[in-house]
Amino acid sequence: MNVKFEELLDILKEEVKPALGCTGPTVFSYVAAEARDAVGGTPKKIIIKADKDKCAKEDDVGIPGTQYRGVKIAAALGAFGGDHKAKLEVLNSVTPEDEKRAYDFSLSDNIIVEPDWSTNVVGVYIDITVETENGIGRAVVVQKHTNLVYKEANGKAIVNKSFDRLASINETADPITNYLISDLYEFVTQIPVEELYFLRESVEMNSELAQAALNDKTGIGLASSMMKRENGNFLGRAKAMTAAGSEARMAGYNLPAMACATSGNVGITASLPLISMAEDLGKTEEDLLRALALSFLMTVMCKNLIGRQSAMCACMVGASQGIAAGAVLLFGGGVKEIEMSINNTIVNVFGVVCDGARMACAVKLSSAIGMAIEGAMLAMDGVAVPADEGVCGKTADDSLKFMGNFARNGMGETDMMLCKSLYAKHHGE
Repeated sequence: MNVKFEELLDILKEEVKPALGCTGPTVFSYVAAEARDAVGGTPKKIIIKADKDKCAKEDDVGIPGTQYRGVKIAAALGAFGGDHKAKLEVLNSVTPEDEKRAYDFSLSDNIIVEPDWSTNVVGVYIDITVETENGIGRAVVVQKHTNLVYKEANGKAIVNKSFDRLASINETADPITNYLISDLYEFVTQIPVEELYFLRESVEMNSELAQAALNDKTGIGLASSMMKRENGNFLGRAKAMTAAGSEARMAGYNLPAMACATSGNVGITASLPLISMAEDLGKTEEDLLRALALSFLMTVMCKNLIGRQSAMCACMVGASQGIAAGAVLLFGGGVKEIEMSINNTIVNVFGVVCDGARMACAVKLSSAIGMAIEGAMLAMDGVAVPADEGVCGKTADDSLKFMGNFARNGMGETDMMLCKSLYAKHHGE
């Protein structure tokens, strides 16, 4: 295998991993678990310092295995019963007794949340201190949800990686930046399919999550309502299955999802439509695995451009590009049609803001799926929006870079205002 293929395979394996519960609140559970692990004992006080987006946009999503929502209870669950070694599956170990203690604690004045309003830059930064009878533990993650850069016990560093609060958010040197859409296409069509067998787990895991929502009527009935009207239409079924996966996840259903680029909803969006389509179109497992690989890599590329945590909705504007590309592959198209499908999709999803993880995500991402698959179908008919007009560049790669630049540098004030408004709504400030 050549060096380029080896690196892309490494990226795929690194970025496609399981997560239990929405990674938004789960990251608070993970960091709190790391902080508490530093000293052990029973939590007496928890101080949460975090970026504005994490503080403002994670209060509406369900926490798996519980009936609760919100940043405070998420951190308390991690501190009282979380398994820090399990990373984004940190809540696997939480018992009913842990849950009760965490909930009671979350209602006290002993959990303090301090949003960082000092910068418009969007990016993950979580710094949690847990005080117990044994002393004070602290843990910090930046950029990625499990990128632990600092951990200390009673002032003594246990983990101490050099980092800068703002520089850590700069993702322009990430390995995926070395590649173009054509490189991703070459990789997924030429790599031995056996190298992609690990993606079978994403098919099983995300399909199980979606089916659970449909069987158990999880959430508010969005997916069930959509499924009633699919009438044998593969596009309608793909949208409904994707909505089901998101609905179960946002409701806190106690099953893991296969996340992509540290987001469960993004992983659901980048995979379930293709899983559904492959079944309806009679495609082989190899066809599906190659399409999934392309979708995941395209999604990682887009999330890298707009920011791993972005002012734009990662499902709408990121994973939709992955689905557009993957759908073309399932339809039998090549790199030309993939690039056309990207431009067809980007004009519909450009600039859609992220207003936080919640049940309505299921509606947003199902809409994105419809636009992406229709964009792919247009491309297969040789139809594409004109290049180099509006947000579209001369090439699809240029279009994605334009979108990324705007998300990172043009939406800071908008995101700040949105975060302050959401935080005030939830916390009465």
